Amino acid sequence: MKPGKTDQIFLMTLGGLLGSILIGFIFFNTSIFSPTRSNFQFVAFGFMGALFFSLLEYKSLKEQISGIILLLFLNLVIFSGRSLSIANIIRDVLYTASLILSIKIYYQFIKKNPQIKFYLRCFALALIYGLINAVFGTIVFIVNAKAGFPPMEFIYIMARYGILIGLGIGLGTDFYFQNKKQLSGWLGIKTA
Repeated sequence: MKPGKTDQIFLMTLGGLLGSILIGFIFFNTSIFSPTRSNFQFVAFGFMGALFFSLLEYKSLKEQISGIILLLFLNLVIFSGRSLSIANIIRDVLYTASLILSIKIYYQFIKKNPQIKFYLRCFALALIYGLINAVFGTIVFIVNAKAGFPPMEFIYIMARYGILIGLGIGLGTDFYFQNKKQLSGWLGIKTA
């Protein structure tokens, strides 16, 4: 294990979370800090997405799978804690899956491509998560509402949340990657 790996996971997760909070705050002000509002996704999914991203970067596959299980549990506690029902469990599993799948696709095809520059990559994550979140949101609607295809406004809202949260996580992690040595030096973290 490299020295400072835990510190790097913390810094990368913090960067992605702060990026998501910043974007959420710009668009929705302080409502992102209210756990009872849907805008709280910027805090919850910002944290979970950035944490999973850092696990992809610094941990083994076994640790990544453990992290996915932890993220799913966190999602169930945060969003379903008050009313644990089958509909809420399906919703939370699918929404967590959309976040994890988006970040895995981004990590595999965009982040590892050195030709794509910092701060342009975040737009790819925004697009990927926006599309996947809209698809998974549609599936959740169809499964739970049993009322056919959702209205276009619902699909738009799901895509918008995915785009903005993905943009925030991408900006935060790009800032981390671009300034990793300076941040580590500033905090006194030995990186290797």
